[in-house]
Amino acid sequence: MNSLALTLVLVSACLHAGWNLLGKKQQPSLALFTLMMLAGGIVFSPWLLIYRDWLALPLEFWGIWLLSGAFQGIYMAGLAWAYARGDVSVLYPLVRGLPVIIVPWVGLWLGGYLYLSAQDGLGMFLIFAACVLLPLRRLNDFHWRFYMTPALGFMLLAVLGTVGYSWVDKQAIDLMRQEGMTAFSAGMVFMVLQAWSAFFWMLPSCFMLTSERKALRQQWTSNKRVCMMAGAMVLATYGLVLVAMGHTQDVSYVVALRQASIPIGALLAVVWLKEVLPPLKWIALSVMMLGLVLVALP
Repeated sequence: MNSLALTLVLVSACLHAGWNLLGKKQQPSLALFTLMMLAGGIVFSPWLLIYRDWLALPLEFWGIWLLSGAFQGIYMAGLAWAYARGDVSVLYPLVRGLPVIIVPWVGLWLGGYLYLSAQDGLGMFLIFAACVLLPLRRLNDFHWRFYMTPALGFMLLAVLGTVGYSWVDKQAIDLMRQEGMTAFSAGMVFMVLQAWSAFFWMLPSCFMLTSERKALRQQWTSNKRVCMMAGAMVLATYGLVLVAMGHTQDVSYVVALRQASIPIGALLAVVWLKEVLPPLKWIALSVMMLGLVLVALP
């Protein structure tokens, strides 16, 4: 990964931790995250006027666009419902860490190549071990029933969405580059297009669920400013990642380096949200970061 891609992903990681903390602070719900996507889409829509090459993209692209929005909607729903039932300091690292292990194998299963070394394999093993330890308060808690909670179930839904959009979005960016768009213009344009696709998937889901309908009215009335700020952060976060994807060969390295937001998010959850992390969780976070470093380093 070159230095430009590295810088873009690290800035993105800081923004990502920030909007997740904002989302948790504001009574997380699918309705809140839907309004965030709407706000972000509106704020960054001028990019669609600046770069108009997207109007000539082939029909194949628009199928990818719809699929990307669906996966983004799944991710947002899982994240919102997990945060409503558990601590960010535990769930956020899991949502960020597990895709690092899964994305490369999904790519291989879909007919790609696995650009992974023994060092990458060790790093992924450490990440997996950390994910097993993070939900525990102490080692004596280890039992399969301990993991059968609604919060962890919705966390896995968010992981599914992350894996899906990470792979699909790489295909979209590659197609846009093949059509003559630069890495920057492709990233900025798809950032906005994906937000609108996700919004059109998420809004009907809100109307179908009574609790989300009520939350939608409440959030629209009382949290417009927060939605606007967090929505801008959501899109800026992923826009930077999409640009970075245009500068790297293997999307799994981008997914891995984005996890620098894990310690940032965990620390902010402790300081800002007053969550408590027992010693075992700090150990698990340290193991996860070591694994992420091994995966990210050449």
